Order: sequence, then C-alpha cells, then structure tokens
Amino acid sequence: MVGTLLLGCSPAPPLVHAEPWPEASALFRRDSEWIGGDGAYSVDLGASRVLWLFGDSFIATSSARSRSASYFIRNSVALQTGYDPSRAFIRFYYRREDEHPASFVPEDGKYWFWPGHGVRLGDRLLLFYGRVFQKSEGMWGFASGDSTVFSIDNPDDEPSVWRFEERPLGDASSDLQLGGAVLVRDPWLYVYGTEGDFHDVYLARFDLAAASTGDLSAPEWWGEAGFGANAARAPVISPGAPEFSVNFSTQLQKFVFVQSEGFGPTTLAARTADAPEGPWSEPQDVLRPPESFAESAFVYAGKAHPEQQGADLALTYVPSSMDGVPADPSEDLYYPRFVRASYR
Repeated sequence: MVGTLLLGCSPAPPLVHAEPWPEASALFRRDSEWIGGDGAYSVDLGASRVLWLFGDSFIATSSARSRSASYFIRNSVALQTGYDPSRAFIRFYYRREDEHPASFVPEDGKYWFWPGHGVRLGDRLLLFYGRVFQKSEGMWGFASGDSTVFSIDNPDDEPSVWRFEERPLGDASSDLQLGGAVLVRDPWLYVYGTEGDFHDVYLARFDLAAASTGDLSAPEWWGEAGFGANAARAPVISPGAPEFSVNFSTQLQKFVFVQSEGFGPTTLAARTADAPEGPWSEPQDVLRPPESFAESAFVYAGKAHPEQQGADLALTYVPSSMDGVPADPSEDLYYPRFVRASYR
C-alpha cells in the first residue's frame, strides 16, 4: 500500500504533495551493525556533513541482523556526508563498554539520555538531551527527568573523539523538556520544549552571542506579555506533539512546524506561522504513511530536515508497532523513513 496524500479543508496545507522516498530511506540501512533506531533529529554541521541523533537503537551481534540477538542501547549518532540522502554516505557511532556496544551518551545512574535537537554555532556544537528513567514496568513505563545541553568544542572531529561538557540550562523545570527544536534567527537562538500529558509547546530564546560561547543560563520565555526574563511561561501550541521540528521556509516566508498527528496510526502534519512564537495555524495533514494502515500501527517521530537536498522539504518518521519492536529487521519496522514533500 502506498502513502496517502491528505489535502485537508481550509486553510490549505503548506506542503501539498508528499510521497515516500525509498531511495533516501535506504540511507539508514547501509550499516552492517546498526539495525534501527528512533528519534532521528538532524543537525547541519556544514561542509556537507549532517549529524543524526537517535534514541533507542539496536546493534547487531552477527550477520543474521536479528534484533532479538542484538545489543539495545539508549542512544546513538551518525554522520552523513553529502546533503542528498539518496546519494550520501553515513557512518554510525556509539561507545564500547566491556567489549560490547553502549550508548553514545552514557547513562547517569538510573537515568538514560534521549536526544532532542541541536545546533552548530561557529566552532561550537550544542546538543539537547533529556534524562529519562524507568518509573514502572512495560514499554510505556518511562518518565522524564530534566533536560540538559552538551557543548562540544571540536565538532569537526569524528564524533568518537568529541569533547562533551554539560552546561547549565537556564531555569527550565524538570517537567519541561527543552530542546525539541532549535532555530537561529539573529540575534536570538530559539529553543522549543514540551511539558505535560498533552505535550504543550513552550518557547525560550537566548542571546545568540552568549549561546555561541555555550552560555544558555539566561533564557527569555514567551508569555502572555511577550518574551521576558521573568515572564510566566505560556504555551505557543496547545496541544502539541512529543517530537517535532521548526524551520524557516524561504519559499513560503513562514516558519514551518512539522509533527506526527495523532497516536498509533498517525499522519504527518504541518503548521505555519509568521513568527517563531506564532500564532501557529492548526495542523494540516500532509501524508498518511503506509505503515499507518497496518494492524497495531505505531508511527511517530515526524519532523523535517531542511538541510537535506532533493526535496522542497525532507521529512522523516519512524514506524513501529504497539506490539513492541519486531525481532527481525526484515519485518521492515523501526528504521526511520524519508518523505519527499513539495511546497505549494
């Protein structure tokens, strides 16, 4: 079954043609050991290099590439060389501990780290991660701790030798996961985050010059009276989405917010706004991924990747199952999928 284009009613969605992009999706299947991961945030490092940030990942132990016999790690990264994903080279990175694969960002006691977005500012790379812990049994038994940011001062080197320094992250509460999307609009660095069961989206901005030194200690929050250092936070989108992206489209001259809409058998949807804080339009469905038609479908992690070439806007999502991650990669789930979308 092919994906379905959803044009919605009024207003028309900003992306009116979208289709699966299998030639680009093959990028994530080119490694002999990395056999799936979610999250799939991308950061343009410049010089035709793109960093990919993944959450839970599977590392094969043999040529059988069986997930039931693989190592399960909480995060990994990859370095893409070339901006066209259908032609690019990719290399995956994670640590080794006691002679077996381990999370790229190591666990901190009971906490593990799931990625958010990031940004390169000059010679500095900032990566946002959230601390997560197992609160109860089962695949939905996790809970979030606080969010943090890591500063890396040698991003031109291989990720295996990056120097990580954890930096203070303003006054965000432990319930607010900051770093879902990062946007540069001089003189500000805008950082989006989520809070609550409905994933309301909040927005902080930081002085770009200070952020370029790794200083994110003084956020200004969006509130009912605008941005302010001591402003009472107010959501810019409610309800929101647990994962999303925000970018500025030079073609539309608008900001574009991409998300998975719904839970389980979702659609890819887009919103637009004239300013980073909105007001944002309602989400307009763009594509129902083919995996959303399956029984027990769980399709999530929708977001855009404006640095990728070959489409007006490249999107990704991750297909999985409510029954859990299948043991065999041949079942074709838990690899990120590319979508090629066009603006009207």
